[in-house]
Amino acid sequence: MGKNISLIFLLLVLSCWAASCARIRWPVPEVAAPEEQPVCDVDHLQTEIASLEDELSREDENRTNCLIRLARLYFTLGELSSKEEKSRFFEKGRYYSQMLVDEQPQLLEGHYWLALNQGGLAEQGGARRGLKSVPEIVAEMEKALKINPAYDQAGPHRVLGRIYFECPAWPLSVGSLPESLKHLQEAVHLAPENSTNHLFLSETLLKMGRKAEGRQELEQVLTATRHSLCAQFLEEDRQAAQRLLQKK
Repeated sequence: MGKNISLIFLLLVLSCWAASCARIRWPVPEVAAPEEQPVCDVDHLQTEIASLEDELSREDENRTNCLIRLARLYFTLGELSSKEEKSRFFEKGRYYSQMLVDEQPQLLEGHYWLALNQGGLAEQGGARRGLKSVPEIVAEMEKALKINPAYDQAGPHRVLGRIYFECPAWPLSVGSLPESLKHLQEAVHLAPENSTNHLFLSETLLKMGRKAEGRQELEQVLTATRHSLCAQFLEEDRQAAQRLLQKK
C-alpha cells in the first residue's frame, strides 16, 4: 500500500488471522543490507509534479508520458503524506489516470494507476466506501493484468492478490483466499526481488494456516532488494515481516 499499494484498500483484516499468527514463535533472521534504491523526498516529488503539470499545459508532444508520470507521482505522494492530505493527492492521481484512460485506453498505465488511486481514495473513505469501490478497482486492475502482468514488479497480480485477501467473501464482496494465493504466487514468480510480493503472500499463507510456508516468505521479505515505489517502503515491509516473525 505506507505500503503500496497500500494497497491496503480496506480496513478489514480478520481477527482470526491475527490470533493464528499470535501462536507462532519464530526466530528473526538477520536482515540483509538494503540495495541502493531511491528515497522518495516529498519536496522533490512536488517539484517534479509542478514541472510536469507545466509541461502538460504547454505541449502535446510528451503528453502521454507526462500523464503516466503524474498518475504515479500523485499516488506515491499520497502514500507518503499525512492522513489529512492523502485524499487530495489520490484525487489528483485519479484525475490524471482517468484522463490517460480516456485518451489512451490501450495503455495499461492508465488502468493500473487509476485502480491504485481509486483504492487510496476508498481507503480514506472507510470500509463502506471501500467495498462499493472494489468492483471498479478490480475491473481496472484486470485490464492492466491482461496487457502486462509484470508491470510495476508484478503490480497487477500483487494488487489483485491483496484485494482478495482484504475483502470479505461473497456475498458481501469478492474476498477469496485461493484467488489471493494464486495471484500472489504469480507475483513472487514474476518479481521475486520485490519485498511486498513476499509480504502479502506470507500473510495469505498464514491466514490459510500454512505456517511453515508463511515463515519462508517472511524470511524472503528480509532479503528482498526492491520495492515498487521507494526505499522507505522497503524498510517498512521488512519491519512488518520482523513483527510477524516475533509473534508468539
